[in-house]
This record gives sequence, structure tokens and C-alpha cells, in this order.
Amino acid sequence: MIMTCHQFKSDVSRLSSSEEEYLEAIYRRQTEAGEQAKVKDLAKSLGVKEPSVVQMLNKLRNRGLVTYDRSGAMLTERGRDQAFKVVRRHKLAERLLCDVFGHELPGVHEHACELEHVLDDELTERIDAMLKKPATCPHGGAIPRTKDNSIHREGQSLVNLECGESGTVVTIPEERETVERLVALNILPGSRVRVVGKLPRGAVIVQCGKTEVALSREIASRIMVSRGRGGAGARCRRGRGWRA
Repeated sequence: MIMTCHQFKSDVSRLSSSEEEYLEAIYRRQTEAGEQAKVKDLAKSLGVKEPSVVQMLNKLRNRGLVTYDRSGAMLTERGRDQAFKVVRRHKLAERLLCDVFGHELPGVHEHACELEHVLDDELTERIDAMLKKPATCPHGGAIPRTKDNSIHREGQSLVNLECGESGTVVTIPEERETVERLVALNILPGSRVRVVGKLPRGAVIVQCGKTEVALSREIASRIMVSRGRGGAGARCRRGRGWRA
């Protein structure tokens, strides 16, 4: 009897890796931010030029996967089905790399981006079962279980905490450089942080353990926290010499 290799991605074999990346980016924007994915935002998140984004959106629209006009792009029902599968594969791939292969958190997002494109539905569910159905990815984001189960961000942005307020980190950004910085500061899902000051240019001074550090507003805005008790309303510190 002739044995054949497992056929990967039989249900989405007609989608290229690039097309899947676009669907995933639109899905994240649509579910996390609750808004259309604009061309400039997709170009920034995917690291491509805006004309390339326009070209791909037109292609995806022609395939019935997105609706697109000058105001931005939204997934159709069919596009959402496919994007959900990509996002789920990605987050489970991150868990597999960290929990089974011992991959350090910095860089796991980038490696999962490669792995997600060679997983099919059957193998994805086997990984999920082997990992005992984890609720979150290593960055703290929820792993969606159905297409109607959104991955909206839990909690609120760190920048919204007032001076003196504390919170527990729920999710952190995924990019390697940012994760490396946050790991070094021990600002990870589950960590307790307290806002101790805000600088004129938007940086936020936070205390984690005994360490105080200034985070740029761009990074702080993408760290989601659940509010905790801790003396809200204290006067902001506006010292000099901090590096965001």
C-alpha cells in the first residue's frame, strides 16, 4: 500500500500566504479596534507600500473576501471564516512553540507567522487538544474558538490609567523588539504595574516591582490592563531624564 503525506490546508489551499496575512490583519483591526482596516494602517502593520495594499484589497474584493472602498476594508462572511482560521492557527502555533518547544517569547510571533500557513484544520484541532485547549496565546490574547468568538482586547489601554492607579497586564504587543524590551522589564501578562507619571511628549512612567521606567505612548497604548486598586488621582510626576 502506498502511503502519502498529509495534505495540508485542504480547505484554504487556494489562498496564498500573503492573502492570509491580509485577511488576518483586517480581522484583527475589525475585531480588536471595532473599525474598518484603512490602507495606511494595513501598510504599516504588514510592512508594505500603500499601492501594494490597494492592489491586494482589490484582489480580495474580487474573490468575495472583503468589501473595500476609500473608507477602508471589511471582511465578508466568507472572508471572516477564512481569517478566523488563520488567527486561530497563529495563536495556537505560538502556544506550541512556547509550551512544547520552549521558544522564548521574543520572536515567537514571527515564527508563528510562518507556521500558521502550513497547518490545516485537522492538525490545528489536534494541537489545541494536545495543549489542553489553552484560553490565551503567550502574549495574553484570547484564542478564538468559533468565528463568532471575537478576539477583542480585554481590559483597557495602559495610557488610560490615571497617575497612582495600578493594574494587571492582560496583553502585550507581539513584535520581537517590543517584546524583548518588555521581557527585560518584566512587564508581561499577569504583571502588576502602577502609573507614577506622565511626560509632556506622551511617555508614561510605570512602576513594575521596584523598577520604574518610561514607556513610549505608542507602546503603552498597546499594553492592555485590568484596573486594580491603587490610589487613583495622585499628581503626575513630570521629571526629566527619562528615556521612552
